Parts: sequence; structure tokens; C-alpha cells
Amino acid sequence: MKLLFLLFFISSVLSACATRPAPKAIEVNTTVVESNVSSTIESNSGITLLPVPIEVMIQPIIACESYSKLDTDGQKKQWVETQQILAKNKQDLLHRIKHACMYALPSSYMKDALKAHVLLQSLREDDTLASPEKAFINHLYMFNNENIKQMQRMRDDVRTIDILNQKYETLEKKYDASEQKLMQLKNIEKKLNVR
Repeated sequence: MKLLFLLFFISSVLSACATRPAPKAIEVNTTVVESNVSSTIESNSGITLLPVPIEVMIQPIIACESYSKLDTDGQKKQWVETQQILAKNKQDLLHRIKHACMYALPSSYMKDALKAHVLLQSLREDDTLASPEKAFINHLYMFNNENIKQMQRMRDDVRTIDILNQKYETLEKKYDASEQKLMQLKNIEKKLNVR
């Protein structure tokens, strides 16, 4: 019973950590964005945070977003097409970004954070990227790193649960053995009292 309670408690804690409320919609004033484009670019830990014109960022983001909205069959088809294009031209930037997104996005059936990490790292080191694309890649890279860390924490939690479960089973066996000894001692005491 304690084991079931422990497993229920840990699963509820993990599921609570895995869910987040949906972000609120933000209205963007286009005149402010256009005026800020000409302003200086701020930097934070090598990640460029800048208001860029929408048409500059649209291709990589739309490619990743359209992929994430597809069902599994559509995603498989897109993956095959992207692989074929990259086999012909390994320097196709849009498809390299899309390929990295295929592994990094949570809604992807191809989700593999470690492969995404390698692809995103190679994109980050690419000198041909424009600053808006580099910013997008950096944000996706940080998101993927957080996913990797979260997966590691989950693995550590599972190991901890397994260790606790083994300790619980050991203690339960010791408790049962002690209870049997106590019953035997009570039986001996009853026999002695009868005589």
C-alpha cells in the first residue's frame, strides 16, 4: 500500500512538473517593431535578442511550425523529403534548420534530443547564418538543452524510485520476519503460561 502511495505521489509530482499553462497571446504593435529594428541590438550570453522584421524570420519558423502541426504520416513524409534534399545539398540552410526542428520539437514523432543537440550545435557554429536565424537556432538550442536536462532529471528520479522501492521491499521482508519471530515468541509464552 505504501508503495502504491509512493508511486502515485511521484507520478503526480512529475506530471505536475511536465505541464505548464499555455502562454498568453501578446499583441504586437507593428509600428513599434519597425522603429525598433533600426535600434541597437542587445545581446545576452551570445544570444541575440532583437526585434526583426517578420519576413526575415518567417521561413525557418513557418517550416518548423508547419512540420509540428502535421500528423505522424505527414511528419514521416516531410522527414523523407528533407533527407532527400539534404542528400543533394548538405548546405541548404532552411532544410538544415527544419531537420534540426524535426528532432527538437516535442510534437515530432522523430523527437530525439541528442540528435537535435548535435544538429543545432553544428548550426550554431555555421558562419553563414544571419543574426535572426542564429537567434532562432540559439533559442531552439537552449530549449533542447533544457529538455535534455529534464530527461536526465527524470532518469535520476526513476533510479531513485527504484532504489527506494528496493529498500522498501527489503524493509518489508525484515518487518515480516520480525513479525513472524514475534508471533513465535508469543506462542512460546502462551505455552509456558499454560504449564
